[in-house]
Amino acid sequence: MRTIARSGIAALVLLSACATPRPVAITADDLGLQKGPVLQAAAPPRLVLNESAPGDAPIPPRPWAGMAPVVPHAIADLLPITAKENACLGCHAVPAKEKGGPTPIPRSHYVDYRNAPDKVQARVVDTRQVCVSCHVEGTRAPPLVRNDFRP
Repeated sequence: MRTIARSGIAALVLLSACATPRPVAITADDLGLQKGPVLQAAAPPRLVLNESAPGDAPIPPRPWAGMAPVVPHAIADLLPITAKENACLGCHAVPAKEKGGPTPIPRSHYVDYRNAPDKVQARVVDTRQVCVSCHVEGTRAPPLVRNDFRP
């Protein structure tokens, strides 16, 4: 009988400790990332496509070290970029950067860090063949939401 009473008291103490105050109401204007009520779908700004040819646009700076560079030229004519069909390698598989020439593929793309981290391969490693997995085409589109990220 004592065990049942103690268990009951312990359960009541636990339930009262877990009780939370009444939830605070949040207005629809404060729920989402967009300005205004969540239930009103705001139209995003029209995307201006990048139509520059390779070599026409300057290379955009990286927001932080280690980030994959943004592609400064249009890539629509190069798609799809797959392991079997990769037009990027046609220009960027050069040994060194020359004035006015393409940016060479970095050494890291020739190293299989999972299976052979100490060996530089003769060709780009299979896991690095699909360039658009990390590199995106640059646009002049404004950000949809504010980003305060700092590395």
